[in-house]
Amino acid sequence: MAPLKASCLSASLALSLPAQGVELVFNTYLDPPYVIQNQRGLAGVNIEVYELLKKHSKLDISIRLLPLKRAYLMALESPNNCVFAIERSQARESSFNWISPMYISRYAIYQPQQSITPLSSVADLQQLKIGSYLGSGIGEYLESLGVEVDLAKTNLNSAKKLQRQRTQAWASDILSSAYVHYHYSLGIQKQGFDFYSSLRAIACNKDSDAGALHKLQTSLNQLQKSGKISKILASYEQQYQVDLGL
Repeated sequence: MAPLKASCLSASLALSLPAQGVELVFNTYLDPPYVIQNQRGLAGVNIEVYELLKKHSKLDISIRLLPLKRAYLMALESPNNCVFAIERSQARESSFNWISPMYISRYAIYQPQQSITPLSSVADLQQLKIGSYLGSGIGEYLESLGVEVDLAKTNLNSAKKLQRQRTQAWASDILSSAYVHYHYSLGIQKQGFDFYSSLRAIACNKDSDAGALHKLQTSLNQLQKSGKISKILASYEQQYQVDLGL
């Protein structure tokens, strides 16, 4: 019986350890202030979390900036590729191996400042044409409710469509909307109708190295427990004067 136990233990360890030479690729996309591109390179909430994860896990992880749709397809089709990071939803659940949660995102619906019809229920949304952006989980969620959704290339483009009256409302993560309000004057309400929350997570190809993903999840869990990720979010909460409910 002893040799059998040793064999089982060795097999278990083999599954939990990443294979030598495994490189994980985090495919990310512009989503200020989560991912910002400036003269120095990439910055933002997610980039700070990425740097923590890479250092803590000691895994070989690279990051690549792509359009969201392309980042999603890379993770769907290529082993050891992940989307960093997207909303974890029921519709997407079976398509990926998830490293989760990074944090919770809260979403709201914003109208023009001169709007005189306040929103008070999800049923009100079905009367509006609401802007979102390609690949956004919130766009998918609204469509599942029977809402007419107009998809732009980016969240900022969606906000500008509302300014130009091409839509009647704008659906956005509240930190992203605070970033837009901070940097642009688009005549949009600062306080929206807060109606939905979801987990943001790392979505990895289902054929990715199991040991590497296990180590990545363990590192994320430990970073969450240490409060380091909450500290990053709190700094952006203060900068953009928004309540993330931390």
